[in-house]
Amino acid sequence: MKIIKWLFRLIILGLLATLVYQNVDYFLTKVSLSLNLKISNWQWTFPDLQNWVYFVTCFLIGVIWVGFNWMLSSHRLKKDIKIKSSSIDSLKAEVNTLKTELEVFKHDPYIKSQLDNRSSLVQEDVLPEKDVEISAENEVPVESKEEKAADA
Repeated sequence: MKIIKWLFRLIILGLLATLVYQNVDYFLTKVSLSLNLKISNWQWTFPDLQNWVYFVTCFLIGVIWVGFNWMLSSHRLKKDIKIKSSSIDSLKAEVNTLKTELEVFKHDPYIKSQLDNRSSLVQEDVLPEKDVEISAENEVPVESKEEKAADA
């Protein structure tokens, strides 16, 4: 694969060298550019330069422009990553606190008996699973069947 890459690069360089060699007269001709902004009695004329200088200048300006835009987007993305990482950390901390609260509720005998009673009603199809509501006084999630089997 490395050989193919080098051959491909060599072919591209050969084509570019052929392009420059066949148009060497064009690249070496001197041209002066003039800038006219339609302001009365004001016109700027650049000195005579060879065409290849204009090509290289435009290429370098393009490289600088792309590099600057890349740096700006990279900076914005780093800020976004920091913001999202901090929100992820805060959400993880909230999940951990909720897990510890759930553990406290699981070990409370009064709440555990209510959860067992409600789960037995759901299993007997007296209450549908989706319509099970918990009163505001004892607001805890219903344990899954796997957790109940593990606790028993």
